[in-house]
Amino acid sequence: MVGKVFFLFIAFAFLSCVTPPYSLQVPREIPIDAFGMAHAGGRFTEKENRLLNEMGVSWIRSTFRWDSIQKRTKQWDFSRWDRFVENAERAGKKVLAVLAYDVPWIYGKEEKEARRHIEPDKIPYFLQYVEGVARRYKGRIHAYEIWNEPNWLFWKGSDEDFFLLAAAAARRIKEVDPHSCLVMGSFWRVPKGFIRGMFRAGAFQYADAVSFHPYALTPEGVWALYDELKGVLQEIGFKGDIWVTEIGFPTGGWYLSRVPEEQKPSYVIKTLAGLLVRGARVVFWYELFDKFSEGLSPSGLDSELYFGLNYPDFKPKKGAAAYTLLARRLAGATYRPDLVKVSPELQHTLEILPFLGPDGQKVLLLWSKTGEKVYLRVSPLKGLFQVDIATGDRKQIPPEGYFTVEETPIFLSQEHTRLKDRPEDSAEKEPAGKVGSSSQGKRVEKQAGSPAGQQVEKVGSSPQGEMAGREASSSEADPQEAAFLESGFTLEQVEPEPKQGVTFSGELSFFWKIR
Repeated sequence: MVGKVFFLFIAFAFLSCVTPPYSLQVPREIPIDAFGMAHAGGRFTEKENRLLNEMGVSWIRSTFRWDSIQKRTKQWDFSRWDRFVENAERAGKKVLAVLAYDVPWIYGKEEKEARRHIEPDKIPYFLQYVEGVARRYKGRIHAYEIWNEPNWLFWKGSDEDFFLLAAAAARRIKEVDPHSCLVMGSFWRVPKGFIRGMFRAGAFQYADAVSFHPYALTPEGVWALYDELKGVLQEIGFKGDIWVTEIGFPTGGWYLSRVPEEQKPSYVIKTLAGLLVRGARVVFWYELFDKFSEGLSPSGLDSELYFGLNYPDFKPKKGAAAYTLLARRLAGATYRPDLVKVSPELQHTLEILPFLGPDGQKVLLLWSKTGEKVYLRVSPLKGLFQVDIATGDRKQIPPEGYFTVEETPIFLSQEHTRLKDRPEDSAEKEPAGKVGSSSQGKRVEKQAGSPAGQQVEKVGSSPQGEMAGREASSSEADPQEAAFLESGFTLEQVEPEPKQGVTFSGELSFFWKIR
């Protein structure tokens, strides 16, 4: 969870992000298990497992709280977490376990409350807990984080005390389970001094990845924080992955990051896609469920109640379909900026993110960066569909189709007519669970034997070389299909003069007359 009361008094920090834009011209392979969910998997029900499968979730993140496991020095109770891990295995989900916080009994019998601080002489107690978890679930928990947002409200001791704790815990985890992935940090935003201090203290020595929570007012603010962290890690010489283990936007309450529910699909698409093309190894959305069903929340001020993509009764909120759409279509895809031909003027005006999926399907995400309305012709149109990011519905685009591109993302997919993975019904809804339960599930299983922190992203100067292994058999067998896979989109700005047009939801417009 994130202590977000900061929004009231340092909102200016979000508005003053001046980090230079990160180059998006490098092809990147999106990891097959790039999509995670915070606060998920705790109901131990098949219904929740089906929802996670349908949404394309590969990872679940939960805090294996010390006070829920070790009530006293020799009083251990793993029953809840045994169920959690067993359920995750049954559902085919990878587990990121957060090891935190303190327990009052280490300070004496008179202590009744935890302090959110572990003094150096009490660290051996914490290491017993860490070793107990790592040893019990060796080979079954795929990744660990130590503490949550230690640079913010969740750690109340000195920075130096935390550095000692983190370094000792990291060493103990790797001694017990050397093949697990160790994700260090769990930072709130980008605390540069704190990160440099951890590095100097040796806390990153055993780290496979660094994690953080880039909460901001807008998706663009999130991207700026990612770029900023990447710069800091390059500066200190850390070469591991970056994990985003919390990110989200509430639809209610007083946080300045709240968004109307109608706007959440746009924020989900922009945030996730923008982080993945920048190189994020895994992104965990915060969170799966709201705290209360629709209309039943006891408070309209507490934003922590409104972060979910679904209501507790499993009714989806707006934003759930957008997450599902990306998880199904981008997991295992390759970001291919070379697949689009566009004028420099449009590059300045539009965000243009093209992807090539492992099944040969192409995805093109478009939105206006400046707020300017752009009328756009996309070619070729053959096999091209637009998908509504709020509902998952899709419609085939007639040859006369022109798009009105504004700030809300447009999601286009193109299938080769010879690819039969999905039916081409012109008014079809994305089939629930088709990709999430079949290809997604197979991909997760395929990677199960590999360390979770293994470098999956492949960046190179030759996109054709990157795709060679994926496409070799189809390319040799069918030159026509190979040509389709390497062909791209052409985007052309037009100036429409509509007489009496028909406009469909999702920004797609048709005009009788084009100048």
